Amino acid sequence: MSVALGVLIAVAAVVLVALPFLREPVTDDDRLEAPDEQRLQLDEERDRALAALKELEFDHRTGKLGDEDYRELVGPLRRDAARALRAIDREPRYGAGVTSFETPEIPAEPGPPPDEGTIPSPAEVPEPYPPPDEATIPSAPQE
Repeated sequence: MSVALGVLIAVAAVVLVALPFLREPVTDDDRLEAPDEQRLQLDEERDRALAALKELEFDHRTGKLGDEDYRELVGPLRRDAARALRAIDREPRYGAGVTSFETPEIPAEPGPPPDEGTIPSPAEVPEPYPPPDEATIPSAPQE
């Protein structure tokens, strides 16, 4: 009788421990929301404007584009990028309530240490004692 009771308790313990693994998991609705088409359009517009600005800067720095052409082209591209960024900020879901940006107080950068700016001198190399020119030449070992 005690053996049957022990087996029954052991089986009950195994079932109790294994029960969470045997159940089919119940999940909430884990589907992603459909992308907001207007937000995607604004993001694409922003990305195009910023990529064009980046390419224009690169062409100007490498000399492919002259200063006059650069000045002529950079203004409209900057306006397009600013317009796209403002539209994203006005988007109620992403930039809600943002009317102005406050610039945080940035502490002044500390000055350089007092010794910075001076050319470091090489470390002193100690002279061997006695100096090499005054040393006596050791005699050859005798066999």
